Amino acid sequence: MTKILTTVGPVSCNDNVEFCLKKSEIIRFNMSHNSLDWNKKNISYVKKKNPLKYVLVDIPGAKPRTLNNKAIIIKKGQKVTFGYKTNKKNAILISNPLPLSFKKKTNTFTVSDGVYLFKAISLSKNLLTGVSLQTFLLQPKKGLNIPYSVYDDKFQANIYRKFIKKIENFKHDCIGLSFVQSSKIIKNLKKLYPNKIFISKIENYMGYLNRKEIISESDAIMIDRGDLAAEVGNDKLTEYSENIINDCKFFGKPIIIATENFNSLIENLSPSKSDILNLDYYISKKVDYIMLSDETATSKNWKNTLTWLYKYLISKKRSIKKIQPLIFESLLSNFKDQVVVVFSKKGFILDKLNGQDFSKLVLFTEDKHLAKIYNLKDNAYSFYLKFPKVSIDRFLYQNIYKNKNLIFNNNENAFLINVTFPRKKSRANTFIFLSKKDF
Repeated sequence: MTKILTTVGPVSCNDNVEFCLKKSEIIRFNMSHNSLDWNKKNISYVKKKNPLKYVLVDIPGAKPRTLNNKAIIIKKGQKVTFGYKTNKKNAILISNPLPLSFKKKTNTFTVSDGVYLFKAISLSKNLLTGVSLQTFLLQPKKGLNIPYSVYDDKFQANIYRKFIKKIENFKHDCIGLSFVQSSKIIKNLKKLYPNKIFISKIENYMGYLNRKEIISESDAIMIDRGDLAAEVGNDKLTEYSENIINDCKFFGKPIIIATENFNSLIENLSPSKSDILNLDYYISKKVDYIMLSDETATSKNWKNTLTWLYKYLISKKRSIKKIQPLIFESLLSNFKDQVVVVFSKKGFILDKLNGQDFSKLVLFTEDKHLAKIYNLKDNAYSFYLKFPKVSIDRFLYQNIYKNKNLIFNNNENAFLINVTFPRKKSRANTFIFLSKKDF
């Protein structure tokens, strides 16, 4: 069942962490925000209160972030330049170099996970200039998204290694890698830190193109819908997300859905209908985690949001239809034209095997009369022997091995039916797949 991943921030830190722990399976710290000392202190607090809860540290990647310490007013129609290590007057400094290249031509870029749109005017190695298409307040440390961008993997790997080195003594379990573009980085980090769980964030076009190799190497995948939409366009978000989910299912990797899952609860006590439909869609896809970001990191309504989601997921769990019991005979029907080996003291299981169209049935029993009768049947072979009270596994193996030429004649595989955990009046309850090469 889908679980909750909660981001701890200024409103949910310190003593409030206990509330998060009761309703979340994973606690996340976004290392792009707050100081290292703040993060270390609160991570330690989480582990002190519940050492078994996983702590995820989400570390920055190659995507540039603005370096303004205070909010900046940006007006509609204003020409704005963002620069990396530049002395250009009035330029808003950014943390990382701009992209190396682009997979497709773009005329726009955005700030803050695609929220604020700019018309691109010029782009050089260190400077990006555009015209704002709206008036807004640029908050500190907001990300810059340039569609279809390709970042320097060597630079990104260096960022990862340096940052992980800084937090080596933090008590974290999982490391979230932002803007992963290839699997090579993941392979190298797993060698350096074999005890860590690496969660790759697929959130740009290169990451999407290389998603299968990234998914196969990662321990889990986070779909950051905000960055992904800003990088590939809103019209591609559903298609790309669904493809990533399907590929994660194929490789058996856990899936985390991130960004704006419950923005309606930031200000309101009840979620919007669209947020509920969004949640139900991902529950139907059987994703593993719904992540809460600003909803629990900065919103005053954070407790209400966490409580609502927790109760809703519990209600969904209760509404799951009861699993219908398996019928023994229906399983046996799958063994048509197969070789079946049966170990049964009294032969009670044989009533259920009658009428089944097996290629061959090999019976081992303590009933001497039954053994004689079954030797009369077409394609049936029976052996009378005494079953031991101990070492039943060795007993099974020895008799199958002794008769392997009969059992595996013209076939590589067979099915064993026997009793596991025997008790008084117990019946055969176990199917085991036998392979000739094991004997």
